[in-house]
Amino acid sequence: MKRGQSANEAAMLLVILSFLLIVSLAAVSDDLIRTSDNNYKALLQDVADVIESEASIAFASENGYFRSFTLPPTLNGQPYAVSIMNSTQVGDQANMTILSVASTRPNVHLNVTRLLPRDVLGNLVRGSNTVRKENSIVIFGPLPLTPQEQTECNSVGCAVSIMTKEECCDRGYTGCCT
Repeated sequence: MKRGQSANEAAMLLVILSFLLIVSLAAVSDDLIRTSDNNYKALLQDVADVIESEASIAFASENGYFRSFTLPPTLNGQPYAVSIMNSTQVGDQANMTILSVASTRPNVHLNVTRLLPRDVLGNLVRGSNTVRKENSIVIFGPLPLTPQEQTECNSVGCAVSIMTKEECCDRGYTGCCT
């Protein structure tokens, strides 16, 4: 009888300890995921800050301002998308311009939006971009490809050395978009 009771108590103790171990691991895993998402969101905010400051500097500058800058292809290996959206057009001026920097990771819905000064136009790509001011309007756009980069993007494999497939896709080479 005592052996049976000891075995039952040992089994019960193992079940309780296993349960506590599983609960602890689940809590730690949840914290790691939350921390990873917070770090990723901070990186998205950093990209938005850079773009917002580029727009602000261009707006404060004289017509003819031109500058090139680079956005990283990934954020610590995580994909993202950047877009500039203008509200309905009134005459030649936009009422509002919204910058969006968003996660493209599956099942991760993180998005950073910023309200930019009015009259910001164009599009941004991951990689080399330009910002210029013409007629009091700030225009963003990708830096034109070099002939070697165009050859890489036009090749059957899209790009394997100079540019990534995503960069070629961002710049309009639809054969690279999968």
